[in-house]
Amino acid sequence: MTILFPGVFLVAGLAVMFFVGLKPVFQYWQSGSWDRVPATVLSSTLNRSYSDGSTTYSVSARYRYDYNGRSYANDTVSQYGGSDNFDDYWQRLARRLESARTHGRTVLAWVNPANPSEAFLDRTLRWGSLVFGLAFGGVFALVGGGLMFLFNRDSKGKAELADGGQYHSNEKSGHWFLVGFGAIFILLPSPAYLAVWDKVSRGDYAILMVLLFPAVGAGIAWAGWKMRRNYRFFGPTPLELDPEPGHAGGQVGGVIRLGKALPRETDMDVWLSCIRGRESGSGKDRKTVEDILWQIDQRAFCQPTQQGSDILFCFDVPAEQPPTSGSGRNYICWRVELEGRVEERKLKRSWDIPVVAGQGESRFRLPESHVMADQRERQVDALESANEQIRVAQTGQGLHLESGPGRHLGMKLALLVFGGIFAAVGTGLFIAAASEGFMLYVMGSIFGLIGYAIVGSTLFTLGRGLDVWIRGGEVRSLRRWLGVPLFTRKGQLLRAEQVVLKSGMSSTTNGRRTEYVTLIAEVDGKKIRLAEGIAGREAGEALREAVLRTLRLV
Repeated sequence: MTILFPGVFLVAGLAVMFFVGLKPVFQYWQSGSWDRVPATVLSSTLNRSYSDGSTTYSVSARYRYDYNGRSYANDTVSQYGGSDNFDDYWQRLARRLESARTHGRTVLAWVNPANPSEAFLDRTLRWGSLVFGLAFGGVFALVGGGLMFLFNRDSKGKAELADGGQYHSNEKSGHWFLVGFGAIFILLPSPAYLAVWDKVSRGDYAILMVLLFPAVGAGIAWAGWKMRRNYRFFGPTPLELDPEPGHAGGQVGGVIRLGKALPRETDMDVWLSCIRGRESGSGKDRKTVEDILWQIDQRAFCQPTQQGSDILFCFDVPAEQPPTSGSGRNYICWRVELEGRVEERKLKRSWDIPVVAGQGESRFRLPESHVMADQRERQVDALESANEQIRVAQTGQGLHLESGPGRHLGMKLALLVFGGIFAAVGTGLFIAAASEGFMLYVMGSIFGLIGYAIVGSTLFTLGRGLDVWIRGGEVRSLRRWLGVPLFTRKGQLLRAEQVVLKSGMSSTTNGRRTEYVTLIAEVDGKKIRLAEGIAGREAGEALREAVLRTLRLV
């Protein structure tokens, strides 16, 4: 079925390109040597077909002519068949033939000397038909061919080992899809381009809106061309794993071969992600949703070679992470991603790799100095991130931590929109239930409860604030909403073990997972929040260490 559906698009597109666009051009060229003889029009009719609010036209006629002493009758009017409304071709032809019939004039017929029974009355080459056939059929063929390529690539499975024991990046051919979609945007409305000047000259400026399609298409194609240039600049970047496959419970390591010489201090990051994928729907409605189960990153180590550079990485992977498994609708896959900039060009590549349970270690070890420098940089970055999110200051009342309102605005606005849609649908169903029946009350209640719960909780978190003071062994927190005090909590904080991080929700943006954590003090069987809504576990750990050092608990 996965091949049948795009195959229909491909065959239909090629058929339209041939029969509507190319076949008439071939017949026009072929009939250039045919003889022209007088013909008498016996009957002529302009046919109209109505469908979906539009009218298409064709001409039916019958005529008689003499050739080499014999008389012939024919009803082929043009090398174009069917009906259409590309232009006023059929109307003009019908008027010409009807005028000749009513006034008793002859018209010239094109007769095939090799087969005199083959003839037609009009040999006009219609550019509108050519453009429409190639453009419209080309769009269908591009869509069908692109889907067949995608399905065929997916059917090969993830993490396929290439020749030479190396893995190709997922970006090997992605730029062609942008170029193809750009071509679709440009070609789809192309028959209307022929009417632009005529419509504008008559004062119909709305036709200019059609020019938005080639503008957008050119932008998409330009982006694809830039991706192609970027890909060729860096080259194929094959990945070699060791151990192969990688081991969950051991290490995932490897080397990326880059055809550019890079200095060792090049700023380049490597990410390793464990991903759960789920497919739903079928055919054109098929879609894949991927969730990141676990993710880690490190600064890559660049090692110059005679051919360019080797980019080394090595990750320790917890044994509780699942190995590669499944295919099709449900699967677990592992992905290596490389990001950085070289000569003002962005380098971004990814590879799907296999990972199994095991304790194997990699021969691609990073120098200890590189690992230590990477850890120091991450600690500094995490502390800076924590200080930007949570205000920490020494006051007369002790150490003050402030988790201000309105943080992470983009994520919360997205939740408001999502919840608002559910709430609106639920309200609409509930209103419609008065006339439609009881089941809409049930559905409206479900949608409404979910939507209003999301909207309410998001509005609360958007306006809430938290102030915490720690002095001596006492901790005191004050909860506010829109600046209004709601309640306070108190307790004794005497040991470092009382201060823990608690995981909350997480979000994924451009393949990067962000975990939101809360810093909590466990005192007297209660949990008092010290700081909340901290984006990134590393930032949360850095804040915890900074608080403990300030309180001299470590």
